Amino acid sequence: MFTKVIDFALDILNKLASDEGNAFRYRLIYGFCFVVHAFYAILFGLVGVTELMIFNIVSTVLYMTGLIAIKNNRFTVVWLYLLSGEIMIHSLMTSIYIGFNYQFTLYALAIIPVTYFISFLDSEIKHPFVISSVLAAINVSTMIGALDISSVKLPVYEDFPLLFETSVMRINLITAVLILVSFSAMFIAKISYDLKVLRESNVTLDRLANYDQLTGLRNRNHIRAIFGEYMDSSEPYCVILGDIDDFKSVNDTYGHNAGDEVLRTVSSIISGSVGDSGVVCRWGGEEILILAKGAHKHCMELNEKILSKIRETVVESGEYNIGITMTFGLCDSDDASDIEKLISLADKRLYIGKNSGKNRIVAQG
Repeated sequence: MFTKVIDFALDILNKLASDEGNAFRYRLIYGFCFVVHAFYAILFGLVGVTELMIFNIVSTVLYMTGLIAIKNNRFTVVWLYLLSGEIMIHSLMTSIYIGFNYQFTLYALAIIPVTYFISFLDSEIKHPFVISSVLAAINVSTMIGALDISSVKLPVYEDFPLLFETSVMRINLITAVLILVSFSAMFIAKISYDLKVLRESNVTLDRLANYDQLTGLRNRNHIRAIFGEYMDSSEPYCVILGDIDDFKSVNDTYGHNAGDEVLRTVSSIISGSVGDSGVVCRWGGEEILILAKGAHKHCMELNEKILSKIRETVVESGEYNIGITMTFGLCDSDDASDIEKLISLADKRLYIGKNSGKNRIVAQG
């Protein structure tokens, strides 16, 4: 039971925090105000404060109307102004009719952070800081005005027992604190939600910036940042540059969708084979670059394993079954002094392989 309550509360907070949750936030506020004013309409009716009973009945109608209008996402800005105005008038009226000590002015104080929170999240409100600050100043002025009224004029109804005054004051204090705590929780939930969205956006941007969208491999710019790590390491490594054989013919014969499928399949085979022992990059077009950790013999065995898997693969694209091969040029870190020279050497060996029959690995020349 307790877990369900927690899950329900978290679900509400998630709705309140989401970018689409502003109407929900308005409805929550208005629903809360509706309940509070309905309670006081009944209470003031029971104790005979007719003026406040009527005002609270009018307020419940106002908030019910607001709930219906806000549900349809209509005039949310107007309802924010009405909310602040109603609370201010109610604070003044309660001070006039029953006195300041009942602490109805606490609602004028509690609504200030609510106004800032809501207005900044409502795209319809222009200059939210200015508007919220003006409303806050009016709220504070209302509290001071209510205090001044009580200091110079006795309330219209002044014969209520102390117990009644104390009870109402406690209800108002608890309710105001509840408003502040609730909106503090909403504020934290909103920040957490926005940080989550920001992190997800950063991951997406990072992937767009550093990974090839078709194959999922690192792109050329990204792998260049890794070159330094390999050059600075004392461990041996190899540069392997591969090119899909007769790729243009695949596109011309079977279509570009088939070509894309061939690229994705080859990329999956290579990245799966390399795993954590290196990094794989789409170097350009149908060329794939591998930075593989290990000495020449180990890298050669890895390259042979990749070539064998590719030879055995048949790519299905629509009604076509497409056989594929690749040619690779391989060199290790002892073959040249820097990574650019190694890539150039691997590229030279790749084209030696292309010119000598394709579907092979060239590690010399």
